[in-house]
Amino acid sequence: MIPENIFSCSTCGAACAAPCPTAPGDRHHGPRRHGRGSSVPFTLSHPAAVLPLLRHPFSPAALVCGAMAPDAPYFLSAAHIPVSAQSWYEPFLNATVSHTLSGIAVSGPFALALLALYRLVRRPAAALLPARLSPAGTADRGGGNGLRRAGWVLLSALIGILTHLLWDSFTHGDGYLVTHLSFLRSSVTGDLTVARLVQHISTAGGLIAVVVHLWRRRHRASAGDTGQAGLPAAARWSLIAVLTLAALTGAVANTHTLEYYRGEPATADQATAQQAAEAVLSDWATGGGTALACAFILYACAWWVHGAIRSTKPHDSGARQNRTQTARSRPGRSRPTPPSR
Repeated sequence: MIPENIFSCSTCGAACAAPCPTAPGDRHHGPRRHGRGSSVPFTLSHPAAVLPLLRHPFSPAALVCGAMAPDAPYFLSAAHIPVSAQSWYEPFLNATVSHTLSGIAVSGPFALALLALYRLVRRPAAALLPARLSPAGTADRGGGNGLRRAGWVLLSALIGILTHLLWDSFTHGDGYLVTHLSFLRSSVTGDLTVARLVQHISTAGGLIAVVVHLWRRRHRASAGDTGQAGLPAAARWSLIAVLTLAALTGAVANTHTLEYYRGEPATADQATAQQAAEAVLSDWATGGGTALACAFILYACAWWVHGAIRSTKPHDSGARQNRTQTARSRPGRSRPTPPSR
């Protein structure tokens, strides 16, 4: 039974925390965890908002992770985890919740989880790059040590989350500024609203800013902080091929039928070609991104295990060599030289 404050989405049949928004051009049904017809700024564009803050005493990694954290439910939805309105973990799969101020309680743990994953995959990712592009060995900055540094990490993650919420507030059909400023809901052409146009422009601009930032940092390339040489070219390209295949497989697996994107036959409003295309691209991005992340985590774990095994071999051989040399140098153990005839 659905509680009184929960609505049954007439399109997707899910238990929703609020009625479907009716902003022009927005075909989103139910919580954003369903993702159907919803269009949001590309997740990898959001770090552009924190680029000016990537300096002491903030934690750059926490800023970036916080800037992407509210979109985590989109990618978890690609795993098709069973959920209902009564599930205790429902807020963590509901992007509507994570995109509110009260949802910081959801986005915060996601930001810390992303930060932990960053620590896990940073060095394995560097091993996939050619030596000339390996990142320089710079530790993540943060003010002070211990509790003080932890405080800066938490503050950085919070700032990153707030930049995400602010950005989405004037680009989402149900964003705070969109619902309170009528000109953002006005039509530019057809179903394209001002908010949607700003969304597309800011998404492209943010992604370009991130790429330019990374390109400018290429001069910091060095041997890296991996402590090991990069992977051989054959192994590198083989892994890249496997990761690419995983992303493509996830994108295809997360694709629905044409009727799904056009709208149920029983509904009055049908998705336009633009809205259907945006929904398909959104599903491809979330499905492919989720599969790529899972494959990369598996690779990172294998990289760490392989590194641990390799690090023990030189130590063991060196110990055996030292024991041999010690035994040979002990007095009374060497055989006497026979007299010459």
